[in-house]
Amino acid sequence: MAFSVGVHQGALRGAITRYKYRGERSLAGVFAATMSSYISAHACWFEEFDLITAVPSYLGAGARRSWDPVGTILAQLPGRLGHGWEVLPGVIIKRRETPGMAGLGWAQRQAVACGPLRQALAVPDPGLVAGSQVLVLDDVLTEGSTLREVALALRRAGATDVAGLVLARPPWTAARPGT
Repeated sequence: MAFSVGVHQGALRGAITRYKYRGERSLAGVFAATMSSYISAHACWFEEFDLITAVPSYLGAGARRSWDPVGTILAQLPGRLGHGWEVLPGVIIKRRETPGMAGLGWAQRQAVACGPLRQALAVPDPGLVAGSQVLVLDDVLTEGSTLREVALALRRAGATDVAGLVLARPPWTAARPGT
């Protein structure tokens, strides 16, 4: 399951693009405040989660970015959330760079997710998630393959339930007959 704060279009899409691809890091605080407000406004949806973490970025040799966009948002959450929310960075890590998924078709995204991404994810301390319900933050949900792989890794490490919270999801479109 994934919850979405907004739709990946208009001003939100522009802000996410500036943040991720143009390095406007000051937007991390805006995004953290937005996600915190969403969690607080829908506390009954999230009260069962034991900890909040983020989809990891790889920052080692050969990394596409020198910083972790979602991890930077996560780092600004603790002071914004009420008591009772455990925010833990590094619960799941990405051990190596994987191909980017932006611009790929569905089949290509699935191949990256089930192959290189799955192999790159690790939970260094399974004791942190054993028996826990984990909420994983991400920036954009396209079709869910990244969150699915993160959830599978956390479940293999002992998490009992995993859900995602993203800043933006694709716009919903009406299905055409026969599709």
